Formats: sequence, C-alpha cells, structure tokens
Amino acid sequence: MINSHKIYTFPLIFRMKIWSAFIFSILFMTHSSAQNTIIVGTYTNSDKCKSGGIHIFDFDENTYKYNLKFHTDNIVNPSFISLSPDKNFLFSVNENGENSTVTSFSMDEADGRLIKKDERKTQGEDPCFLISDDQNVITANYSGGSINVFKRYADGKLSDVFQNIKFEGVGVNPKRQEKSHIHQVQFSPDHQYVLATDLGLDQIYVFKYHKTGDLVLEKIGAYAAKKGSGPRHIEFDKTGKLIYLVQELSGDLSVLGFNEGHIELIQEETLLSRKVRFNFRAADIHLSNNERFVYVTNRDDADDITVFKRKKNGTVKKIQQTKTIGRNPRNFTISPNNKLVLIANQDTNRINIFTRDLKNGFLTTTGKSIPVCSPVNVLFYEKGK
Repeated sequence: MINSHKIYTFPLIFRMKIWSAFIFSILFMTHSSAQNTIIVGTYTNSDKCKSGGIHIFDFDENTYKYNLKFHTDNIVNPSFISLSPDKNFLFSVNENGENSTVTSFSMDEADGRLIKKDERKTQGEDPCFLISDDQNVITANYSGGSINVFKRYADGKLSDVFQNIKFEGVGVNPKRQEKSHIHQVQFSPDHQYVLATDLGLDQIYVFKYHKTGDLVLEKIGAYAAKKGSGPRHIEFDKTGKLIYLVQELSGDLSVLGFNEGHIELIQEETLLSRKVRFNFRAADIHLSNNERFVYVTNRDDADDITVFKRKKNGTVKKIQQTKTIGRNPRNFTISPNNKLVLIANQDTNRINIFTRDLKNGFLTTTGKSIPVCSPVNVLFYEKGK
C-alpha cells in the first residue's frame, strides 16, 4: 500500500547542484542581456588620426568591455547614421561639400558587417543629419540649406533625389547665419509630420508627411525661434505634444507645445550657469526612456552635459551640469538598460562612458571610454530587436 503522506526528498548534493545551476542560469541571462552592439559615425578627414568611417563594436553594458568587429573603408565623413525600422539597413550621410552623398548598407547581424548597397548624390552640400523609414530617406543639408527626400526600395537601394526643398535668407549673426543651414530633420511620433531645424534662419519648419505620395513633404507652417538663437536639434516626447529644442548659438533649451502642426513656446532655460565670456556651441539633446530627465551637450569651452528634471507638465528644471571629460561633445546616446550615457567627444577621439542614476538622473564618469577617431554619432543596435 502506498502512503500518500510520505514525502520524498532529493539527496542534499543533488539539490545543491540544481540550486547552483539555477543561480548560474540567472547570472548568464543577466550577462547576456548586457551584450549589445554600438554603431559609430565619424569624420574621416581628421589630420590627427585615421578613421575608417563607420565603426561597429560589441559592447557589454555591465563591464564596459568593447570589441571592434568591423569598420568601413573609403566612406567619406559618415558623420550621422540612421537604422531602418526593421534594422536590416543602415543609412549614412557623407559630408563632402559639393560631392556630398547619402549611402545605404545592408546589416549582416551574424558577423556584424556592413555591405554597401547604394550611394546617391545630395542636392545640397554637407548633409549633417538623416532619418529613414520603410519608404523614404530624408537628409538635412547644412551648407546647402536644403532638405532632400530619397525613395528607399525593398533591397535597401535608393532613388536619386525625389524631392528637393531649398531655403533662402539671412539671419542676424553674420558669421554663422549668412544663409540657411538646415541642421536636423525629425519625424513626429505619429509619423504624420516631419520637422526641420534651420540654424541659419532661426526657424523650425513643419511639413505634413505623405509617406507614399508624389509630394512627400508638404510645408504647412514654421515656428520663429528667438533671433540669433540657432535652432539645432529637437526631441519629441512620446505623446508628440511637446518638443524639446536645443539652440546652438544662444545656449538655450526651449520647451515647445506641438498641436496639429502648430508650435508655441512654453518655456526657455539656459544651459549656461552664468553670464559667460567663453565660447560655446550647444549640440545634442535626448530624453530618458521614462521621460523624467532631459540631457543636453554643449561644446567648445563648455564641453559639458546638462541634466534637466522634467516636471509633470513638461517644463524643466536644471539639476546637474558636468564635464564630458573630453573636447567637442557631439551626439550621445542612452544605453538600452538606461544605466549608461555614451558621449562622442570628437576632438579627443573617445566615446566616454557615464553611469546614469535611474532615480535622480545624475551622471557620473566611469573613467572608461571607447577609442574612435573623430566620433560624431553613436547609437545602440540591439540584436534581434
């Protein structure tokens, strides 16, 4: 007769092995989740070091260890890059004056290589930013004062310029605003609009986005920023109702309301801690994933990153300003685990690694960095996502 109340137990040594295996599996999964890929856009015309163009690194978010897997050759000044939504393709600008182009690559996830698919000339000098989706690639041409739309085909190849929009005029700063300088293009979160910042004319242009139309970008309005401020980069919040604008020439961060294509000023704060007599050029801006904090880089004598706490109504309060431990901080990115900020310091040829406090948003240098010649743009590529 079987005793239904009898308790069967495993030998102690067997239970210890099971527990050890369980702990190991947890540690393995934690370690595995920290493995990511970093893609870096650079300038290749530096006279102090040699860059192969676009660099791809394996990177561990826990240990900060990196390994260069691949870099392109003979790709001129691929300063800014953009992944397609399915992450099968990568697009880069090639800042090269009258010979400027945009290039497309396919992504080989297995071995981390880029395979060049196409290259097309821009109708405007020195493209400095681009965005892409499954139908179009759109560039901001800085020296050309123009926006180009390229049709993107299923195999990653591109059309010639499908739409060219050029802007004319002068701003109030004779050295930096002698003409239009389109610095960034950006999709709204609902993908219904494309916004473009014009550093030269102190404008943000608003376009209705017709993804598959004969007229992809339809200009429906513009926002006049403060004269001489030099609008550079914007970041939408997830609702699409608020825009955060960094202005290169005035060193300001503006909070803007956005409603059906209309922009209005809500708040303006300075990146500068006092009336300054040194040179500065505000650069890049990003919100944390939970949108509680806003981060902005500033270059030249400043060479710092400022942290703003975002209030419930979307306005901001400055809470920290710290040196980037490098010269000329350009673009930066927040890691997928939200615990790191990687800053591309162009003139010291390093991507410096900072930890980010998830509660208060503060940044702390790790003293660790990734050496890259003249880095400009850095983004994470999460495998399989």
